[in-house]
Amino acid sequence: MTFLFASLNLILFAQQKDSITSETIIKSIIQKQEEEWNKHDFESFCKFYTDDASFINYIGMFWKGKKEIQAHLHAITDCCLALTSIKLDFKNLRFLSPVIAVAQSEETIIANKAYNIPDHSYKQGETEYKMITQVFIKENNEWKITAQQLTGINQFYSPHNVVK
Repeated sequence: MTFLFASLNLILFAQQKDSITSETIIKSIIQKQEEEWNKHDFESFCKFYTDDASFINYIGMFWKGKKEIQAHLHAITDCCLALTSIKLDFKNLRFLSPVIAVAQSEETIIANKAYNIPDHSYKQGETEYKMITQVFIKENNEWKITAQQLTGINQFYSPHNVVK
């Protein structure tokens, strides 16, 4: 009986330790993506996706596969992305299984220079906020993003920097 109890404790300790290690790795990936974005190195930014990842950007465009995600980001780097910087604020992580996790972060994106897109003219310093939901899977002992969706945070309903 004592042996069984000790064995169960070892198993639970090992699972808890793996969960803590996995959480640290996933948070590190999110931090590295912030760093790669701010260097405007979208090839490195995309290395954290699975080859068959899906990506829904904040305007609802659906991109399938790491190559397509990277191609779309590359296509808008010069006009838009290179003129911005981001801050990712980790919010939540939930393990659905030992090899599947869902993470949420808040993105703050700042226009470092003025630029135009078809539906908006950004001024230097203009800031937008988004929620990012990412599904991570562990394959070959490595955590990767297999699905991601960005949702714009409407400043009317969920304002930031509210003056009191």
